[in-house]
Amino acid sequence: MAEIRFEEVSFAYGDQRVLSDITFHLAPGTFYGIVGPNGAGKSTLLKLMDRFLLPDKGSIYLDNKPLGEYSLKELAKSIALIPQTPEYYPFTTREVVMLGRSPFGNRFQSPSSEDQGIVEQAMISAGVLELADRPVNQLSGGERQRVTLARAIAQQTNILLLDEPTNHLDIEHQILICQLLREKSHQGALCIAVLHDLNLVSSFCDEVLVLYSGRLVKSGTPSEVFTPELVEKVYGIRVPKL
Repeated sequence: MAEIRFEEVSFAYGDQRVLSDITFHLAPGTFYGIVGPNGAGKSTLLKLMDRFLLPDKGSIYLDNKPLGEYSLKELAKSIALIPQTPEYYPFTTREVVMLGRSPFGNRFQSPSSEDQGIVEQAMISAGVLELADRPVNQLSGGERQRVTLARAIAQQTNILLLDEPTNHLDIEHQILICQLLREKSHQGALCIAVLHDLNLVSSFCDEVLVLYSGRLVKSGTPSEVFTPELVEKVYGIRVPKL
């Protein structure tokens, strides 16, 4: 099972209020897209889900248990986060993807044959198997993005949080990543991605959350959410009605 619930959650960086009174319920088996203009609070929302940040007000639940009651190792077995700007070290692709298995073993033990098989399959899923022995810091931005996704897949969590996972990717790989996330969600995972391309969101996401000025202004299916009126309000762009 994998579900997340926010109840009247607010957060500020110092005196700057970023999120205000956010309430929603995210169900397993669903691919959610989080959209909104720059500065709307999208990345902050993901960091609150992963307990990287703590809310100033309100409550966050993972499977009906307060998020704060989980240990960090328990969370690492349940939630994988791909941040907007991951840090890359001079490890090979295989070594980076193997880091996804860290919550499940002892750091003093060598990876098991099961771990190695999981990592191999994760690299295949993300399309980076041919990069397995190359140093990650020598890869292109798009290649590194796919390596980071492979690491999250290798973590085998029920929840995937992704902050702009299609950044630096060409259109082919943008579509492949979104297809992979939709497939994962339809297999029972809860996938939540911050995305800027509304066409990708409309094509692949089951549900959409729209943030504007730190508030959740609309949620629902893409066809319910992406009305000309909402796009004009949130993005300041007038969309002609067909």
